[in-house]
Amino acid sequence: MKKLNTKVVVTQPIHDEGMKLLYDSIEEVVVAPDDSIETVGKLLDESVEGVVVRYNRFPKELIDKAPNLKVIARHGIGVELIDVKYATKEGIYVVNTPTASTISVAEHTVTLMLALAKNILNADSELRRGNYAIKNKLGCTDLENKTLGIIGAGKIGLEVAKKCKYGFNMNVIAYDPYINIEKAKEIGIKVVDTLDELLENADYVSLHVPLTEKTKYMIGVKELKKMKKTAFLINCGRGALVKEDDLIKALENGDIAGAGIDVFEKEPPEKDNPLFKMKQVVVTPHSASLTVESMIKMAVGAAEQVVQVLKGEKPKYIVNKDLCK
Repeated sequence: MKKLNTKVVVTQPIHDEGMKLLYDSIEEVVVAPDDSIETVGKLLDESVEGVVVRYNRFPKELIDKAPNLKVIARHGIGVELIDVKYATKEGIYVVNTPTASTISVAEHTVTLMLALAKNILNADSELRRGNYAIKNKLGCTDLENKTLGIIGAGKIGLEVAKKCKYGFNMNVIAYDPYINIEKAKEIGIKVVDTLDELLENADYVSLHVPLTEKTKYMIGVKELKKMKKTAFLINCGRGALVKEDDLIKALENGDIAGAGIDVFEKEPPEKDNPLFKMKQVVVTPHSASLTVESMIKMAVGAAEQVVQVLKGEKPKYIVNKDLCK
């Protein structure tokens, strides 16, 4: 296959399968040695027509350095670090890989729920210290017949709902103004009208909404106080969906029973983050989507769409759909 005579910049390393697709299709592919704006900016010029980004910011100032840019592909789902509005104004496609990490994040969410229900981390650490008798004090609970509250019933939220409904016989309720009612009924989800109703009734509250101006800090002191004292908060979405200081105070005061946190308000988080010292909290380093399978899907999905756009074809997952009007 003849390669496209153009240049693509990859701002952070992606899986070899995605890179192979780019190398096989594009004449010049450059991987940035680091993802700083300064470094990436030096790689951008009039010859660059495609960019693949992961966790780094891609603001207006970088877009302006590549006047012939046609596509910005997000290796993942969220696009809050990309200036989508400006890209749209400039006629540049912004695409993502919304289905690539569905299974991985859903499984991670359920893993955090199980770790909290079975008090796995405390059991492990105490047993390693020789405290076999801890088994009588762990206070483990079952997921069966508990109520899971899903905030955001998109692809990942629905997958979590299915796993919990059919795998653990949980009751599932969901709050999402944009929910597909028929799809929810098909799975057996009860749709609630307000966030308060969900918070007041759920034993586990799991966040699966994108980070926007409307959803930023959607969980704060008021919302946490509405939860049951025996309930757990799970966040595998974005850190800024939750006011972290409010969550810490709620955990310290016993307003909720615990939390499973994969994402933080500031990333990477500070080493002395109070959440790290709490036995009723399970933390992971924003790794829910980073399984081998998901990394391949994200890399290949991003690369495929870059090639599609540069061939003059319509990409599969367009974020700025206004370009299609």
